[in-house]
Amino acid sequence: MNDRLAAPSALLLLLAAPAIGCADTSQPEVSYDAIAEAAPPGAIAARAWTVELEEATIAFGPVYFCSASGGAATLCDAAVAEMISIARVDLLDPAPQPLGRVHGFEGRIQSASFDYGVHWFLTEAKPTPAPEAPGGHSARLRGRATRGAQVLDFVAEVDALPQNPGQNAVPSIGLDARVGAEPVRLVVRFDVAAWIARVDFDELATGGAAEVAIAPGSQAHNVLVKAMTAQRLPELRWIDAAVAP
Repeated sequence: MNDRLAAPSALLLLLAAPAIGCADTSQPEVSYDAIAEAAPPGAIAARAWTVELEEATIAFGPVYFCSASGGAATLCDAAVAEMISIARVDLLDPAPQPLGRVHGFEGRIQSASFDYGVHWFLTEAKPTPAPEAPGGHSARLRGRATRGAQVLDFVAEVDALPQNPGQNAVPSIGLDARVGAEPVRLVVRFDVAAWIARVDFDELATGGAAEVAIAPGSQAHNVLVKAMTAQRLPELRWIDAAVAP
């Protein structure tokens, strides 16, 4: 989807110029809300450690939806739908949180690609965080890990970045949905506990410090990025808009 990533208003251009891209513009246009849901983490088991989060904030978006089974830029020329807004989400809040609106066309959606608040459009020299990115990062996680009498406070500022211009941090996630004339809502569910559970707190505690910063380039940071972008991706599903969020 090279054209879609040249600027944050790609679908607006697509709607104005039907000849661009691979979307079937003979299909009726649709627009619907997207909301975030967070799985309340509670106490998280990370090997021998128990982790309690005090802060867990991420930025999510933009998102591009493709009718092909691979949503990466090299496999889909134009989005069949997209959500160009970026939202900050509190992963400790179980209440539904607005993400923005999806605009596109009726039809089948088999994949999506998206960023965590840091985009890299073709017109940019490097990845650029959106204002919604917490502290200029994709995510900020703060909490306390305990193992018996041992206590370790930590802060993680996570950068889940696109690897190349015109790409997304998550190049493609498989989906199976069909959006028609019936009103729908997109629900995106995040599970921060699944990310934290993969961190090796034994390794973080080896220095003996009571507080550690999980910084870009560290092993723990790389584990979190991999979980967010490949191993434990958010769940995207479409529901009847009449169903209460």
